[in-house]
Amino acid sequence: MAGRRPAKIASKKKGKAVGKVCPETGKSMIVVKLIRANGPSGMFWVHEDFDGSDKAVGYAIPVR
Repeated sequence: MAGRRPAKIASKKKGKAVGKVCPETGKSMIVVKLIRANGPSGMFWVHEDFDGSDKAVGYAIPVR
């Protein structure tokens, strides 16, 4: 009996295909999960150089 092959992960291939560009700055964006005590939590588009500061969170766009 042959061994089972692991499932292929598509995220490496499609990472740039599903990317988004910031409408204000033109920087590329990625999806992250933000959990906050004050304000909405959930999945957001953020800049690749996201540092978690209040100013950076202001650029976050909710994933719809």
